[in-house]
Amino acid sequence: MKLMIENRLAIGWPAALLFAFAYAVLAAVSLTYTQTNDGIAIIWPSSGVFVAGLLLLRSRARALLIALVAPASIGINLAFGASLGVALAFTIANLLEGLIASRIAGDGRRGCGRFDQPQWVLRFSVGALAAAVVSATIATVTTGHAADRAFALSWFATVLLGILIVAPAIVTATRIVAGEEPIAEGRRQALAVLAFCAATIGLTFFQSDYPLLFLPLAATVLATYVLGVTGALAMVFAIAAAGSFAVSVGTSPIAFVGDPVAEIYFFQFYLLTMFASALPLATLLAKSRAQMKEIAFRKAQHEAAQSFAHVGHWRYCLTTRTSEWSDGMFHIYGLDPDRDQAMNLEHGSIIPEDNEKVRAVLAKAVVEQKSFILKARIKRSDGSIRHVESLGDIELEDGRPVAIFGVLKDVTEHVRAAKELERQKGRAEKLARDAVLLAETDQLTHVANRRKLLARLAEEIARADRAGRDLSVMMIDVDHFKSVNDIHGHAVGDQVLCEIAALGERSLRKGDLFGRLGGEEFLAILPDTSAEGAAMIGERLRVACHKLDWESLEGPQSVSISLGVAEHHRGADEIFLLQAADTALYQSKNRGRNRLTIAA
Repeated sequence: MKLMIENRLAIGWPAALLFAFAYAVLAAVSLTYTQTNDGIAIIWPSSGVFVAGLLLLRSRARALLIALVAPASIGINLAFGASLGVALAFTIANLLEGLIASRIAGDGRRGCGRFDQPQWVLRFSVGALAAAVVSATIATVTTGHAADRAFALSWFATVLLGILIVAPAIVTATRIVAGEEPIAEGRRQALAVLAFCAATIGLTFFQSDYPLLFLPLAATVLATYVLGVTGALAMVFAIAAAGSFAVSVGTSPIAFVGDPVAEIYFFQFYLLTMFASALPLATLLAKSRAQMKEIAFRKAQHEAAQSFAHVGHWRYCLTTRTSEWSDGMFHIYGLDPDRDQAMNLEHGSIIPEDNEKVRAVLAKAVVEQKSFILKARIKRSDGSIRHVESLGDIELEDGRPVAIFGVLKDVTEHVRAAKELERQKGRAEKLARDAVLLAETDQLTHVANRRKLLARLAEEIARADRAGRDLSVMMIDVDHFKSVNDIHGHAVGDQVLCEIAALGERSLRKGDLFGRLGGEEFLAILPDTSAEGAAMIGERLRVACHKLDWESLEGPQSVSISLGVAEHHRGADEIFLLQAADTALYQSKNRGRNRLTIAA
């Protein structure tokens, strides 16, 4: 199963058991084969294993790892002759060093970065240094070695080397297994480099006649160049392992030092030098290669852009204030590349209306040193106006902008198509609005129809219930309307309905809605209005209708209306409200018409 790596590998408690086992084994091996009289190893690989585990494991698995490492550390120290107090002190120091290193390296999130990222490498190194200082301080103070500088220095160096050398090797190896870290593009080349590195390590550390310590350094440089960060970390780890074994068995090339403690100090310094030389070099090399890939990618994009019609590229030097154009640029501007000279993009052919906008875009790009997109209109030599679009960037030299360059494309046809599309979109939206209006408007009176009224009423009831506000409706019916149709004809009857609809709309307030339910019945929806307020509006409408000059319609001498008002009560629906208004309306009818009744 492929592991997914982001800030932390998705590995849990089985890996925690493995890390704890490796911690215990390496601690025992280190104390067995590289002990000095003071009980301090050359390198403490268990520190690196612990830090790597904290960086790679999930939160619960990290807790399990800590719970396993603590008793393992106490037991191993007791087994090698330490007292219980000393074993506890050493264990506390080892636990804190791992927690501090992983915390600082993870920038508070305990995430595992990549060793080809300079910021992550710096954070990891600072974390290792802080962890080693704290660990050495605790170990020396709690075990009675506070005045023993040699003990403190040796502890500091072993922990620091263990974290710096072992943790990166484990993290990188885990990434390789997970398929997230390629070893090299060519297997044969990688195998040849590894064989050479193994040979140099053997020649250096498994003979004591010649101090060939420079050979591993040369091999590390080669491995770094060919294999990148992986090669650098692998070489430093291999040198540490081989050198520690050679020192412990007396076959190292630094046996000439004579004093075993001095020999250990010398080798520790050698390892720190190797790490400080190899990893920064590998990180910078990885960054350089990434930049080269980015440049190659941009170049490919640039060349691809030139293959399209009506595309050109340009470059403007900020120092000499001169421009360089491709032939495509001359063609876009309607110029002859053999006769005419390149002009500055922001001068000459840009129409006056776009000149300042172009200058502002370019000036901002230079100040912020960021890429830009430029849109403008140009005037060709034949007087025609063309739309152009340019994607550009800033050319830097030693961090200072020296030129502006970009790709320019004639997008006139695209702009025309976009305008036509926008026009068609506007036309379609207007048709849609007209269709909605048609579906919601009474065709005779041109006020809201029954569908619109019922939909609006449901909305207003929900709003009134939600906000606890008043809502009333007013139902209107034309008195003796059948007689109007029978005596004067349907044409006059239709005019009567239109006059009442117009009068109703004029009588209402902004936010109210007046519409025709059907036949000679109308409905007014009055938000934020009590029954008494609705009655006042209805009375004005009734009086206005009675006083209207109906004779001009060549119909009846007068027309009156009856009205029923109902106020909404929380929890009732639109059917209940309409029935209440309808009941009040027919009470008005039964009481002689031309009057308004409020529902009880």
